[in-house]
Amino acid sequence: MDLTTTLILLSPCALVTILLFFFVAIRYIVYRERAAMAQHGVFLTEESLWERVGQRTPRGVLWGGVITTMCGLALLLGLVTLGIGIWLLGGLIPLFVGLGMLFIYFLGGGIRDRDTETGKPPSEK
Repeated sequence: MDLTTTLILLSPCALVTILLFFFVAIRYIVYRERAAMAQHGVFLTEESLWERVGQRTPRGVLWGGVITTMCGLALLLGLVTLGIGIWLLGGLIPLFVGLGMLFIYFLGGGIRDRDTETGKPPSEK
C-alpha cells in the first residue's frame, strides 16, 4: 500500500478516536468539577450535562435554522457547479429543513413571548 491509500484509510479512524477522546475528556472534567463542588458542600441538582445542553429554547431553534439553512445553501451552490441533477437534493434538503426551522421560529412568536428580565413566558410569572 502506498502512503495516500494508508492516509485515506486511517484518517476516519483518527477522527473518530479524537472525537471519542473529546467526549471522555468533557465527561471527566464535569466529574471533577462536581466532585470538587461536593467537597466544598455545594450540591447540584441531578440534571446532567446532556440535559442542560438539550434544553430547547426559541433562540436555539433560530440558531439551528440559520446554521442549517446556510449549510444547505452552501452545498447547493457547490453542487450547482456540477449541473442540474439529482445530486442537488444534497443541498436542497438541508436548505428547506433550515427554512422550516426559521418559519417555526417566526410563526411561533420567537423571543417576544419571553420576559426580558426572567426569561420565562408571561404565564409563568
